Amino acid sequence: MLIKITSALFILLLNSGNANAQFFESVYKKAERILISLSDGNSVNSADFTDLKNLLSSDMEKDQSGSTHLTNQQSIDSLKNHLIEFESKLKNISTDSAFVLFNDWYLHFQNIFYEYSKEKFFSSDRTKILFFSTSMSCYCTLKMSREQTVDLLKYVAENSDKYDYWIIDSYWHNELQIEYETLFAPSVIVFDSNNQVLYKIEYEEKML
Repeated sequence: MLIKITSALFILLLNSGNANAQFFESVYKKAERILISLSDGNSVNSADFTDLKNLLSSDMEKDQSGSTHLTNQQSIDSLKNHLIEFESKLKNISTDSAFVLFNDWYLHFQNIFYEYSKEKFFSSDRTKILFFSTSMSCYCTLKMSREQTVDLLKYVAENSDKYDYWIIDSYWHNELQIEYETLFAPSVIVFDSNNQVLYKIEYEEKML
């Protein structure tokens, strides 16, 4: 009987983890589409934006402590409120300004799922690209970080079978920058399949 109960709990946790991972990936891809579109000078696609809002409003699987296994409900709520705030400003701002503000939301999203993304990134057996962006710096650095974020997203999309990637807001999470002695943003570290550093690129306008 104990074995059956343990097995049932394990399957429940496994299914919950898979559902929440799928939630993360769905939000991730939808947010990337919006970010790239804004960077190209397009207005926010209403269908994509509605899909993103609906995803964030959907219930993630929770355990008894209220944890979603990837993050907590309070963090998800802060992400939803940030998106509502962004939407309230859309009608009164330019596309360029929308790109700036949505990039802030995108980094907020990355911050909330930092631990999950870290585990997922370093468990990959592909070549991996780690990009250090930032949500707080001088104008030039913020502009370069936004533009290179999109450059990286487009590049990986064109080579999706070769690379995994992770974008970090180094203003809030700088521990890996310290560990790998890459103390500027934007910067890139490329890892091989065994997580050995192949090379680093620091504050280089022609990063790609």
